[in-house]
Amino acid sequence: MTQQPYDLLIIGGGAAGYAAAIYARRYNLSVGLIEGPTFGGYTALAGVIENYPGVPQADGFELMRNMRQQAVEELGTEIIEGEASAVTGARHCFSVTVGDATYAAKTLIFATGMEHRKLGLPQEEEYERRGLHYCPTCDGPVYAGKPVAVVGGGDSAVKSANQLADMGASRVVLIAREDNVDRAEPINRDRLDARVRAGKVTVFYENEVIAYLGGPPLSGVHLKQPVDGEDRLDVAAVFIAIGSVPRSALAVSLGVRTDEHGEIDVEAETMATNVEGVYAAGDVADAAWGFKQTVTSVAQGAIAATSVYRDLGEHAAIACAMHAVAIPAAALPAVLP
Repeated sequence: MTQQPYDLLIIGGGAAGYAAAIYARRYNLSVGLIEGPTFGGYTALAGVIENYPGVPQADGFELMRNMRQQAVEELGTEIIEGEASAVTGARHCFSVTVGDATYAAKTLIFATGMEHRKLGLPQEEEYERRGLHYCPTCDGPVYAGKPVAVVGGGDSAVKSANQLADMGASRVVLIAREDNVDRAEPINRDRLDARVRAGKVTVFYENEVIAYLGGPPLSGVHLKQPVDGEDRLDVAAVFIAIGSVPRSALAVSLGVRTDEHGEIDVEAETMATNVEGVYAAGDVADAAWGFKQTVTSVAQGAIAATSVYRDLGEHAAIACAMHAVAIPAAALPAVLP
């Protein structure tokens, strides 16, 4: 059954999606937000965040819960439970399928974020949650007093290694393909160096995991390059931190253009895509030169919502088969709040 159309449907429930909802509701637009399978996106899983302006130390889950509360309980955003499976339409007449229901909207914002990149090794799905993990915040405490490994050489991997050491893992081995971890933020590299000196973390440079060993559950990994004559590393868990890939397939099905990395191509000033009435924000978008932080996602969500407000003002007379009435011009705020 097709529901009454929204002025805006937001697909994705992370920082970009909640920020877009907050701004859109302040513009008096009717807003539906399809959260998808994971509340809060990567921010909710990030643990302690120390670089969100105005909050010296923020718990990622708590920060996302507060954003959601502001969007939903204080401003009236309607949450649509489930995951969007199909999107059709064009020119301010869109239809989004969630489960057995179909929702109509005059504009869309894709804030679908990223998903973890995997190693692509045999039995990977069988090992997931049985020794193979992607979120130290979620699963790290289970391995207090046990040896663990982290795969990756960027900032996320370095932070994961530091976090797991602080959570009480008996040993943390960081396995990096490169001969350095220079891509990590300096402050996180300094913290890693301190833990290496303290004997809490060991780094295997220029090495890779080529197989998971044991059960499942996992009992170790097979290394490409032997260390001290051993190519088997016995660990209770391995945490993969080798980057992410954008969740852009749904947008692509609508004709939205992406770049060579699969990120949605947007106009930086407006977050508009090549499809009229469709915008994108957050990690799934190619804005900000690839700089992906909670603060940039929030900013992009606010920009996208403001662009939607202006877009609807310019197309106030548009109506289509799925819209019973056009948007009355008087229903939109006269000025930006």
